[in-house]
Amino acid sequence: MPKEIQQDGDIAFEGFASYPNSCTFSGESGLLEYSENMDIVSGKAMPRLGYMLAGTASAPVTYACSAQSSNGDSILLWGSNQRFNCQSGTFTAVNLAQKQKARGQGYQDALTMETADADFTTGANIVERLVTAKGDKLKFTLYSGIAPYEPDSAYLVQGTYDEIKAIVPDMNAFTVLGKRSVYEVGAGLGRQANPDRKPDKSVFHTIKRLSKDDGVVGSDAWAMLGGNLTFLDVDGIKSFKEGNFGEGIPPLSDTILDIINLIDPSKISEITAVGLKDRSYYALPLLAPYGKTVVLVMNSSLKGVFESVHVYPESVDILTVARKDGVPRVWGINKASGRIYLLGEQATDNGTSIQAKIRTRNYLFATHGEKRYENCYAYMDTKGNAEVEFNFISTNPDGKWLLDKFNGNLGTTVRRALANKKCMLGKLELVVKSGRPDILSVGVEASVVGRSIFSNF
Repeated sequence: MPKEIQQDGDIAFEGFASYPNSCTFSGESGLLEYSENMDIVSGKAMPRLGYMLAGTASAPVTYACSAQSSNGDSILLWGSNQRFNCQSGTFTAVNLAQKQKARGQGYQDALTMETADADFTTGANIVERLVTAKGDKLKFTLYSGIAPYEPDSAYLVQGTYDEIKAIVPDMNAFTVLGKRSVYEVGAGLGRQANPDRKPDKSVFHTIKRLSKDDGVVGSDAWAMLGGNLTFLDVDGIKSFKEGNFGEGIPPLSDTILDIINLIDPSKISEITAVGLKDRSYYALPLLAPYGKTVVLVMNSSLKGVFESVHVYPESVDILTVARKDGVPRVWGINKASGRIYLLGEQATDNGTSIQAKIRTRNYLFATHGEKRYENCYAYMDTKGNAEVEFNFISTNPDGKWLLDKFNGNLGTTVRRALANKKCMLGKLELVVKSGRPDILSVGVEASVVGRSIFSNF
């Protein structure tokens, strides 16, 4: 009996969403079920660049943050009491033992917030003043206040005690992330705006609670993503912009809930995240099958938001952003070894080959009946020598079969293979064992005896 078939394909990759089941994605969605060690740029998937060992501290690191000054960017390393110069790659001994650990510090040498307090939990530079937090109290270094009788402090008491975990500055206004709630704070104008110190609303801080049921898990578990603030709550990664935050909005990370559920609860407060341009990076300590800290990459230019999980040979426990050669770069630190890595720098992870993979959504072809999956293809440019494996993964019955593999320089190529498997669902997996090919698109054909099936392409 004649049959008609049509390819169901990912014509442009738009990130990954591993949960819920990817068979619900349309043929044009381009969303992958999984992406590991990949960069997705303009619809193309390609293996990420590796990290380079930039230096090794003299002792294990307990905490680290970047510092900007007129002498160039550096990274401060608590535990080893050292400063790492990002440009020269050299270490300098500094007395950090008595300095408070706060990601927000970063004024000149970043060794102090220029305040007498030594026990604040987070800090930030807000134009003409420095702001620190301890418990549920904000303290400003210059005159301003929420009440004229306590002009340099503000309490976040709105219904219940809420410990301040992070301050996210934005000119005179800033966002405060508590353990239980999210606040928007507007800073007063300061002492010079009111030399007589007479009560005036312009010098008082304004506090607005944006959410009473959302809060960040740790002081460093937040990052900017394409102008939006993202943070890790106990139930996943959430996002809002310019004070617009609604109660009950589900986390962005519900589409990768299976990965979020692997976070080691004993280390959740230690999670760090940073944002750079259109990406944010979350260092997540994951349980088996990873059993290490991996970096989750989010990309605001992708429809699926989540770009890839970067799995390094050695855990990258702390992330920070600092300039090298005048360019902002992402740096990673392994706490146990004290090693400092410059991410996205070379073809290997400090000599270890990078193995990358993508796994497509399930190809359903608009029917849950049994189908025969036939021709599968992958369109790519090897960009030099590359070693690639092409697999077909079936559901009901379950199985995994190697369709194709090659090792060499094929230039621009379309690799076709016959799956010839009868099953309800099927998906494709490309594993890049070496090299950095551009994977442009993938697709599969299927048929049902006695009828035609179609899917968008």
